[in-house]
Amino acid sequence: AIDRSAQKSLNAELALALAAFYHAESRYPAQLSDLVPAYLNQLPVDSFNGQPLQYRATADRYTFYSVGVNQIDDGGRTYGEQPEADDLRVQMPPVPSGN
Repeated sequence: AIDRSAQKSLNAELALALAAFYHAESRYPAQLSDLVPAYLNQLPVDSFNGQPLQYRATADRYTFYSVGVNQIDDGGRTYGEQPEADDLRVQMPPVPSGN
């Protein structure tokens, strides 16, 4: 639970940096490294495997995620989705629960 909470905090920080980038550029960055150093001092890494977070973006939406406790890249699938997985996903615009 502590690791999940820490990762969620890192994810929130990254989401704020992405929002600031979008506000300034009217698009999301093609890669997370575009946020450094203007929006982040350094990129957060996945707390569960020590690797970069998974990230996909278009001009008006993004998805990023941690592989979660199982340390398996479930393609961004998370709790409550079928098949159920444990990736810790953030996306904008958000997808309603259960989708």
